[in-house]
Amino acid sequence: MNFDRIQGGSFEGLDTHEGHYYEMGFHFMVADGYEWGEPKDIVDPFARNCLWGTITNDIDPDTKAQVHMDALLFLESLPCRCADFVLFDPPFSAHQAERYEAGHVNVYTDPRYVSNCFKEIVRILKPGGCVLKLGYNSTRHHRSLGLVKGWLVNFGGSRNDVVMTVWKMEQMTMEDF
Repeated sequence: MNFDRIQGGSFEGLDTHEGHYYEMGFHFMVADGYEWGEPKDIVDPFARNCLWGTITNDIDPDTKAQVHMDALLFLESLPCRCADFVLFDPPFSAHQAERYEAGHVNVYTDPRYVSNCFKEIVRILKPGGCVLKLGYNSTRHHRSLGLVKGWLVNFGGSRNDVVMTVWKMEQMTMEDF
């Protein structure tokens, strides 16, 4: 597996789904990452105004998300094996978190929170399901997920690259049930 480097452009909004790079990752999951055809159940725990998910959440009640609660509590509320895909795109920088007004924090500053989110993601993913993850790392957050594809999204200048990865449910153990 290799990482491709792509140009991220000058996108400045909070809704990263509007960036062309995000669409590239999403369409990779749909076209190449999923074996059963068109996905039906797409969970987005940090949706903001992204309408790509069919089950959406955002802590900010002023967004278009269907549910408005903490992302971990949202994931815990979902039934087992309900998701074909999960879009994991939380606020992952201090700058990004500051721009939100509804209690968002940089979730990567709390490794336990991210680990707990991924335990729930593995629980809700259907066999063969995928996760599109954005952040500043390509950390494998659960042993049942295998890295399928990765991109380094370069924004140029003094802005950090973003790591965008696709993970697929590969193996399950008794602990996953």
